[in-house]
Amino acid sequence: MYSTDHPANPDTAAVAIGRVLRDRYVIEERLGAGGKGTVFKALDRYRSSLPEAEQYVALKVLHCGSDCSEQTIKELRRDLHCLQGLSHRNIINVFELDRDQDVVFFTMEFLDGELLSELIERLHPAAMQPLQAWQIIRQLGAGLAHAHERGVVHGDLKSHNILVTRDGELRILGFGAEQTTPAYASCEQLEGRAADPRDDLYALACISYELLSGAHPFAGRPATLARDYGVKAPRPAGLNGRQWRTLQRGLSWHRAARAKSVHAWTQRLTNGIAEKPSKTPLLELKAACAATLPMHSRATAVFIALLLITAVGIAQLRATSTPKASESVATRATPNSVNAPAPDTAPALEAPPRSEAAVDAPPAIAKDAVDGMTSRKPSGPQAPLISVDGYKFSSGNHFVEIRVHRNQLQNASFAWWTEPATARQNVDYVHQAKAIQTFPSERRSTRFYVKLLPDSERSQPDYFYVAIAQPGRAHASPNVTRVQIWLPTPRDQLQARR
Repeated sequence: MYSTDHPANPDTAAVAIGRVLRDRYVIEERLGAGGKGTVFKALDRYRSSLPEAEQYVALKVLHCGSDCSEQTIKELRRDLHCLQGLSHRNIINVFELDRDQDVVFFTMEFLDGELLSELIERLHPAAMQPLQAWQIIRQLGAGLAHAHERGVVHGDLKSHNILVTRDGELRILGFGAEQTTPAYASCEQLEGRAADPRDDLYALACISYELLSGAHPFAGRPATLARDYGVKAPRPAGLNGRQWRTLQRGLSWHRAARAKSVHAWTQRLTNGIAEKPSKTPLLELKAACAATLPMHSRATAVFIALLLITAVGIAQLRATSTPKASESVATRATPNSVNAPAPDTAPALEAPPRSEAAVDAPPAIAKDAVDGMTSRKPSGPQAPLISVDGYKFSSGNHFVEIRVHRNQLQNASFAWWTEPATARQNVDYVHQAKAIQTFPSERRSTRFYVKLLPDSERSQPDYFYVAIAQPGRAHASPNVTRVQIWLPTPRDQLQARR
């Protein structure tokens, strides 16, 4: 319950259940292990006069064991003394550092509860109920602010280092970590700089986003990778403009853009919500009800319904009317290798003002429906002004190259953007809002690129759409050409390289 569970370390194998350390602590149960030590539940014989529930401590046996030098012990005592000064209801109470032969350990309060990471996983993929999420965010902010005011930086804040007690209270664990967890570490930490309070704020912002939306802002990817690929986290449902701007500031790639005060940031984000500590028992912490699920879930259902309705309507029209002149609707192209490198500069990326919508309908249904929608153009033999020559996909270079053609030289530019389908924006590919691109002078063709994100965990081929239209006629115009971009699974990519 006090750290991420890992296999037992050889240095702690000698600490068997039933062993008594310092003729005082009776080891009763192994709770878990982390990078620095293994945590046990132990009965403290010196607490025999207290109520039974208060007679136990959490005892962390350090992995260094007999290799702990006097200098290491001295440093540990200094760190322990620093942590003992953090007397706050949202920070774990640390008692003392001790040694029994080759076993070096320290004790802290024993709490019955659940790690926040386990709680989030239990509720996944839904977000936590809003009020409960705000209460946890407030407690996290209060504990961190208390530490920062006393010159202590956590350095490895993550959901695995946060315990929610049975009574609904929160405790921050793991102060003084030597390593950071990439998914919650700032760009500065990942680039080797020492942690400061603004790095704790970045981790707090990631956890806050996860509680409010049900997902990590960058799908668990390190900040440096998300920054380099221009990934923008979609806005969680239920946040007003001020709250969203505050959360974005905490998620900034640069320290200078993050608030220096965690307390001020938390106050601005919570906006007066859940000012009193949570009294909700742990077992009653539940996911948001169906009526308050994230917006993308409802958008998915509405979009699928519209696609099916449109498909039926188009089928009826085709059965009762004479076909019009052929019109330009991009269809699926066969992916092949790309020889040309991606450009050094890409169009500016901006975050969509809404949550992403992922279509879970089978590809055949979605494709037919969208083809029908995009072929609704003015009647008559009107040739498309801009057409698509196809696309090329390269798994090694992480981009898709789209080739377009203009049928008249006076058409100097076009608009393009991405639209979600089964592939997830900012998880499988980088979402692109409306962008304007210009054709080279006296040339009829050009190309542009959509960034793909590495380390995808697709179990089946997924797809998204790239939409192309004349400037000023985007989105709502019937003259929009949509290219269906298919992304293979990592296994397919590996086979293709052989």
